[in-house]
Amino acid sequence: MEPISAALLAFGAIKKGISLGKDLSAMSKDVNNLFSFIDGTKEAQKTGNKNDPLSDYIAYEKALDMEKQLEQIIWETRGSKGVSKFKQMRAHAATRDRESKYAAVARKNKILNIFSILLGISITIGGGAALIWAAIEFKP
Repeated sequence: MEPISAALLAFGAIKKGISLGKDLSAMSKDVNNLFSFIDGTKEAQKTGNKNDPLSDYIAYEKALDMEKQLEQIIWETRGSKGVSKFKQMRAHAATRDRESKYAAVARKNKILNIFSILLGISITIGGGAALIWAAIEFKP
């Protein structure tokens, strides 16, 4: 399923759930799908992915509209404190996501550094052993 279709389904489910009186926590899967789409679309817009500019622009605008409508729903159900808490939690989640990405890159670099050091040591020891073997084998 295309990401924009999944986001539209999730948004529809959220709006319907709110109209039926469900709590946002009961619809956490739909909310997570929606925000994955919104964050992914915003990230694609920032990186300048130019696969299909018109589709990307439409998806970006839909993501912004969905985010504003969801904030409006939260405003209507929880008031200004709910919206501020929501924005604070989104910022915290974005920070946590960014830090986890940096940590993953740091782990990968550390593993590659250790691997390259071990490879260099094994090549040096292997070359030294080959020289000693050649010196003993071909002794005049």
